[in-house]
Amino acid sequence: MTIQNRHLLMLLLAISWLLIGAIWAGVHPRSSAWAGQENQALEKTASAIGEAEHAESAHELPFSPILLELAVVTGVAMLGRWLAESLKQSSVLGELLIGVAAGNIGFWLGIPLFVMVMHLGEAMPLFSEVWLTGRAVSDAASEIFSTAELAEGGSASRLVEIMTGPDGPRYVAMTFALWMFSELGVILLLFMVGLESQIDEMLKVGWRALMVAIVGVVAPFVLGMLTGMWLLPDAGSTVHIFLAATLCATSVGITARVFRDLGRLQTREAKVILGAAVIDDVLGLIILAVVVGIASTGQIDALEIGRISLLSILFLGSVLMFGGKLVSWLVPLVTTLEEHHVKLLFPLALAFLLAWIASAIELAPIVGAFAAGLILSEEHFKKVSGQTTMESLIAPLERIFAPIFFVLMGMQVNLQSFLDPTTFWLALAFSAVAIIGKLVCGLLAGRDTDRWSVGLGMVPRGEVGLIFASIGKGLGVVSGSVFSALVVTVIITTLITPISLKWSLFRTSEVDEQM
Repeated sequence: MTIQNRHLLMLLLAISWLLIGAIWAGVHPRSSAWAGQENQALEKTASAIGEAEHAESAHELPFSPILLELAVVTGVAMLGRWLAESLKQSSVLGELLIGVAAGNIGFWLGIPLFVMVMHLGEAMPLFSEVWLTGRAVSDAASEIFSTAELAEGGSASRLVEIMTGPDGPRYVAMTFALWMFSELGVILLLFMVGLESQIDEMLKVGWRALMVAIVGVVAPFVLGMLTGMWLLPDAGSTVHIFLAATLCATSVGITARVFRDLGRLQTREAKVILGAAVIDDVLGLIILAVVVGIASTGQIDALEIGRISLLSILFLGSVLMFGGKLVSWLVPLVTTLEEHHVKLLFPLALAFLLAWIASAIELAPIVGAFAAGLILSEEHFKKVSGQTTMESLIAPLERIFAPIFFVLMGMQVNLQSFLDPTTFWLALAFSAVAIIGKLVCGLLAGRDTDRWSVGLGMVPRGEVGLIFASIGKGLGVVSGSVFSALVVTVIITTLITPISLKWSLFRTSEVDEQM
């Protein structure tokens, strides 16, 4: 490691500590853990201080900690991008790694907010249950988590303790806000990717994308089944099926960001990957419905599989076939209401609407946002005055919120998972299967396409893999060690993609220049 890199690493760790301290101070402004002023005199006057804090907090807006949180995470993302660019790496890698550093430091210190973020996959179902039903946290937790998970010292027990504590509502609000900002970021990212893609160009690689997606699901599923049967022979077939299904997932957000950072979204490789990722999401959803049905009832629900398949095909087919014509009819109508900002407001409204519809039929919201970007073009606004494009208007929003998604992904990476030898070897095997299974699908990309880049672009599991794994754990199908191994697999595939994909794309560029 060079002296410059050492200095960058030391600066990274120092600023991570300062940023964690800023969040902690914002949530607990008088916390003795950071002030270091605890003594007997303070203990005797604890009641008086508590009353003073209550009076002070009465003038504080409930939204204030979230503002601090947003400022800090944005600063963390900026630092990560600067570090990555200093090392000549993709900015998304810097955002992921800075999230890993900050998240683990905060988690090791036991800061409640970081504990909740680290266990966000377990916390979100509890948030939803409490939010939708109005039930007490402890009552909702008893139905969501098993008795063993709620035992003292477990992550579920710690979540309940934090949420029912005196500052529980504040921590819940901050965690939920961070998740919401990150989801908004990835929706805007895929919407921007759709805007920068052309539907005609996407359809040209449709068959290739379909073949890549099918092989990209079948190969990891088969390899995952075989690996599960080999390494976990005592586990039931349901565990093997769920493991295989988790390895099928693909997170297009990370790959799309790398292509955008490198200015390669218009390449054939990017179009094949994006098209395959949309199909992959539909296929993955069908597989998830199958394995959840098997895990819950012991049998396959053919009606549910048919319903999801039909709704997915109808949604995507209708949007791609009729969406452009509908937009052409709506834009003049909306322009009469808001002419000056129609290029900003109408595209955003359409992206959010289609993301909601996709979510309503149990597709990923990013599929709807991507579809919205595909059907929009500058031609729809040719009668609107001004030279500013849709991309230039929406890009600042995406640059604010998309990095939050990648920082949050990094903050959920628990480095302690690597310390368990069993988890380590399982993760190593799962990661090899996950990578090989997706590299194989690149062989179907065609001779005029860089197959390595396509295969590498399909590798990251990201949030999709985490969702699959958390569902399996929630159903009691996936054990703690297998779950940790799957999380590590998500980490490895997520972190290696920016590096390997950048290498592959630059390798292709050098070959083209030599020819």
